[in-house]
Amino acid sequence: MVRILEIAGMTFVFIIIVLSYVVLVFGLITGWIKAMGMTVPGVVKEKFISVIVAFRNEEAAIGNLISDLQQQEYPRDKFEVVLINDHSEDNSVGVINEALRGPISSKLLNNASTGKKSALTKGIRHANGVIMVTTDADCRMGKDWLRSINNSFHDDTVRMTFAPVRFQTDDSRFSSMQAIEFSSLIGSGAATAAFGFPTLCNGANLAFTKDAFTETGGYEGNEHIASGDDEFLMRKIEAKYPGGIRFNNNPESLVTTAPQKTLAAFLNQRVRWAGKWRYHDGTNSKLLAVYIFLFHFSVIVLPFFVLMGDVSVYVMLGLLIAKAVVELFFLRPVCQWLGVPWSWLSFLILQLVYPLYAVGVALAALFRTPFWKGRPLTSS
Repeated sequence: MVRILEIAGMTFVFIIIVLSYVVLVFGLITGWIKAMGMTVPGVVKEKFISVIVAFRNEEAAIGNLISDLQQQEYPRDKFEVVLINDHSEDNSVGVINEALRGPISSKLLNNASTGKKSALTKGIRHANGVIMVTTDADCRMGKDWLRSINNSFHDDTVRMTFAPVRFQTDDSRFSSMQAIEFSSLIGSGAATAAFGFPTLCNGANLAFTKDAFTETGGYEGNEHIASGDDEFLMRKIEAKYPGGIRFNNNPESLVTTAPQKTLAAFLNQRVRWAGKWRYHDGTNSKLLAVYIFLFHFSVIVLPFFVLMGDVSVYVMLGLLIAKAVVELFFLRPVCQWLGVPWSWLSFLILQLVYPLYAVGVALAALFRTPFWKGRPLTSS
C-alpha cells in the first residue's frame, strides 16, 4: 500500500510539473496571437534615427551591413550611422572606410574603454537622433527596416520597441536546430510583451528613445555583467515607463544573422547569455528562470524514475508527448512568420537534447567565464 502511494505521489508531481508548463506555453501561444494582431498607423512622421553599431573584428561582415544601411528607403537627412570600434585587431576599420563612400551620414569612433556596453554608450552620447537603434555588425536587413522602426514609435507613450531576429540557415542540421531554438526566444519575447510584461529582447534589433536611455541611466549599474545590454535596459525603461515597450510586428523590421558555426561557439554564446539571469532585479524574472531550469531538469530525471518503477512508462510517454505537442503549436507559427524553414527532424532532435542543453548551460553560466571576440568576459 505504501509503495502504491509513493508511485501515485511521484506520478502526481510530474503531472503537475508538465501541466504547469503546458499552461505556460499555451499562454505564450495566446500572447503570440495577440502580438501579431496589434496594428500601427501606416504613415508616421519621420523622426531622426541614429543606428548604433559596436563592433570588434568584423571585417568579414560589416561591409554588408553598411551596404544594407545605404540602401534604406528612408530620407538621407533623417538618419545617421554611428560605428564604435571596440579594439578591433583586424581590418574592420579599413573595410568600413571603404564601404562608407556613400550618401549617408556616419561617424566612426574608437572605444576608449573596453566592452560592448561602454562602446554603445559612447555611440549614443555622440548620436544626434531622437531614436537610437542598435544592431550587430553581422546583421542584414531589408530596405524598409528603418521606416518600420520609425512607424513603431507611433505615439509618445512608446519608449522602446524590439523587433525580430532570424538565424539564416544553410544546409546543415546544426544551423536548422539553432534557427528553430532561437525562434522560441523571439516568440516568447513578443508574447510576454503583448501581455504588458516584456521579458526578452535582442540588441541586434532594438530601438529606444534617447531620452529614455538618458533618464534611466542607460547601462549604468550593470557594466560589469558579461551580457544583457538589451534586457537590463529594457527592464529599466519598463520600470520608469510602464507599458512603454512594444514588439515590432512589421515583417519589414526583421534582421537576419548567421548562426554559430561550431558547437563550442554556440555553447559559449549561450553561456554568455545565460549568465545575466542571476543579476536581474525583478523577482518574477528570477523565478521564471528557476522554473524553466527545474522543468527541464525534471524532464531529464523522469526516465530514471521510470526505470526505478516510481512512474509508469505510459505516463512518461504521455507527458513528453503533451510537452512536444504544445511546443509544436507555439514554435511552428513563430518559425513560419520569421521565415525559418521548418524541419521535423530538427524539432524532434531538439525534444531530446534541449533539456540537457538548457540545464547544462545554466550550470555552466554559474562557473565558466565566457569569451566574446577572443576576450574573456567577467561578471564580477
